[in-house]
Amino acid sequence: MLINPFTILLACLPLVGYLLLLGMIRVSGRTVVTSGARDLVALGIGISGLIAIGPIELFFPTAAATVFGPYVWIALAIFYSLCLSLCALTSQPRLVVYGRSRMQTYEALLKAAQQIDPAAGGTADNLQIVLPSINVRLRVDGAPHSDWAQVFAFEPNLNATFWNRLQARLRSEFADSTVQRNYQGLLTLAAAACLIAFMVWHCRGREELVVEGFRKWLWR
Repeated sequence: MLINPFTILLACLPLVGYLLLLGMIRVSGRTVVTSGARDLVALGIGISGLIAIGPIELFFPTAAATVFGPYVWIALAIFYSLCLSLCALTSQPRLVVYGRSRMQTYEALLKAAQQIDPAAGGTADNLQIVLPSINVRLRVDGAPHSDWAQVFAFEPNLNATFWNRLQARLRSEFADSTVQRNYQGLLTLAAAACLIAFMVWHCRGREELVVEGFRKWLWR
């Protein structure tokens, strides 16, 4: 039994957008520094289509849909946004760096930390940095041989002002340095291309089913 083409579009389109964004960042050689909360929100948007055809379909409020019609999707979208915001706000504070390895991130982070605390120092062996004047310890984490990294703090109660300053300094350090393009991002773009080809293969010549699937999905 073939899957409804609209269901495939709904599931894959946000994910394709997320993969294309990551792939273009990696291939372009740019460095992107963002907060962990924003990174989590971006991931949540990327998998929103999978959530729509999975948990939302499973727990769909049919009784409410019979009363409010398609407007029930607005309530569901708001509910998902609130859940995603809650996860982002309560997640462990961190910085996420795309386009640089762990060691490259450590070197730039050390310079950024020394701008905040001139007495800051670090150990490259465990990728940790200490800012003694403000009693802060940072560590760089990430997969080996990858072009992304994360910056965590051992102290759990650092305020947003510190993270914003650190993020601004880290972006400045990366802006002043260059790095070769990482063509490993082509794998991410290839994955996005495969999903696009999969969608085209399922939807080509079945436009009427796409429209019908959209109407059935919207009106319950």
